[in-house]
Amino acid sequence: MNLNHLTATGLLTVALLSTAHAQSKHEALLCEAAEDRRSIELVYDRDVSKGCLPRLVDVHQVAIGNNGKLYLHGWQNRGCTKGRDYASERIFRLDRIKSVKLVDGSFNRKSKTVKAKGWDGCIGSNCFIKENICE
Repeated sequence: MNLNHLTATGLLTVALLSTAHAQSKHEALLCEAAEDRRSIELVYDRDVSKGCLPRLVDVHQVAIGNNGKLYLHGWQNRGCTKGRDYASERIFRLDRIKSVKLVDGSFNRKSKTVKAKGWDGCIGSNCFIKENICE
């Protein structure tokens, strides 16, 4: 094998791996938050058009769904969900996240309990997570 052949093979391998897992521009920051048990300020999908404040979310894990999309699982402390502002366990699609910023704060008791319990990638009987990236 010559150098050009090795280079072409390497580039092809990288290209194939990239398509299997298209990294979100927010993935690295979200994984940092999950691994360090940090909170984020998150602007999601149509929050701005609804006049919502940024959501405050404790990041529990980032995962790849069976559909190839990336998901964030966490505890939302503040946010505009169905016209109400309430704390709850939530799942967000990374392709709908408009911006992310790390913020100071620590997980509350309920959030810590949910994170410690883990998440199996299911909502009821609908299991859609293929693999965890970080938690």
